[in-house]
Amino acid sequence: MSQRDTRLIGGIYRIGQTISSGGMLSIYTAYNRISNDVVGLYVITFAPTMQIGAVQPLLQALEPRRSLQSPHVLRIYNWGIDGNRAYIATDPPRGVTLQHIIDTENIDIPRAIELTRQMTIGVKLLHEKGISGLDLRPQLITVDSVNVTDRVQIDDIGLRSLLHSFGYVHSQQNSDLGYLNPRYAPPEYINGGKIGSWSDVYQLGLLLFELITGRLPFVGRTPAETGIMQSNNSVPRMIQFTHETPEAVQLLVDCALAKDPVHRFANAGALLTALEALPIPTNQPTTESSRPTSGVLGSSFTHEMTSIEEMMTPRTILHEEHTSSTQTSNSTAAAYDVYAYLSFENEEQATPQRIPLLQKNIIVGRTDPKRGYTPDIDLTDFDPKMTVSRQHARIRFEETFFYIEDLKSRNKTRLGELALTPFKAELLQHGDVLHFGSVHIRFEIPGMAQPPVFHE
Repeated sequence: MSQRDTRLIGGIYRIGQTISSGGMLSIYTAYNRISNDVVGLYVITFAPTMQIGAVQPLLQALEPRRSLQSPHVLRIYNWGIDGNRAYIATDPPRGVTLQHIIDTENIDIPRAIELTRQMTIGVKLLHEKGISGLDLRPQLITVDSVNVTDRVQIDDIGLRSLLHSFGYVHSQQNSDLGYLNPRYAPPEYINGGKIGSWSDVYQLGLLLFELITGRLPFVGRTPAETGIMQSNNSVPRMIQFTHETPEAVQLLVDCALAKDPVHRFANAGALLTALEALPIPTNQPTTESSRPTSGVLGSSFTHEMTSIEEMMTPRTILHEEHTSSTQTSNSTAAAYDVYAYLSFENEEQATPQRIPLLQKNIIVGRTDPKRGYTPDIDLTDFDPKMTVSRQHARIRFEETFFYIEDLKSRNKTRLGELALTPFKAELLQHGDVLHFGSVHIRFEIPGMAQPPVFHE
């Protein structure tokens, strides 16, 4: 008797790469051996005692999603049962999660609104199919690039409710797809109220708040406290976190996050109309962060703000100084507090070129002209070999210490001889030599003894 091939699911899908696996859910890439297409494959292993007749109706609930074809919604191709495994075949994974974007990139207000607009388009299409009560956590939303434009896709296929129907017990970990994370849950989810399209509007409001400010509006010390805040606390003013937030955006978020669903946008279509009516460019490539230390925003903001000259910030000054041979670090240091310097030296220069760090949180990288992106510290001029990533590393100052972390750069960040693990902060000290790709720079703290000279 031949042994069963456990890597062949449903007689069609041969398992390839494992994306995640734990408990009763595993996610893979797989190959359709009939069409030779690559697909995403969700496999739920259920108890052998569970009757097939009880499983089939659970999967049948996916039928409305199969006919939905949109670049903003993960497409479902097929589903079935193989022994005690239920499987769902979808489009293959692409891009990165919205959570990754939030964690590693500076998101300005126009880009935040454009990302939310595309998410809302996807949710609107689901609402038109009668599908609501979604799970819109950032880890279930992916972003990839088409030319220089973000393309956003809703990846929720109803797994949370499906897993619970199979008897899944969640781990209360934020990464657990079966967990109802109260930080992203509308009040009616928490309090057992009626769930509908208005619930998804609330989640989109939470995401827009997070994209603009870099934080969620309601986070307690425990899940229970977060749930109470979600149900009772008023929406914080975003301007206290992101100084350039227009009042029109605050009003939109306030409406989306109303505690009483009656006072929210009725559905994603109504929210989409409001987003597209905002007097803010929503289809422009991003430039810089819109948070308190960011540079100048697009021209559509000028009706609510002062002139560009009056809005000039340390980040703008920093970039101009770095790219101009007529300015010196001393002029900037005189006007602004300097936390530290990055000192670039080579044998062709009599004196090192010093780049001041004017903020507590600095992104080091290279300019991306196609996206219109410039990091806080732009190493383009020092990097003719183009070994520095767009967002290569982060340097931050906390209390009395400096830290550096790699941002998953292509050619690594090194602290001396130590290759940094992505997103793991390491203590940074005066005189340390940093390697961003092939660019070598010394870290210096003002007022400390001058370290020995090194040459590039």
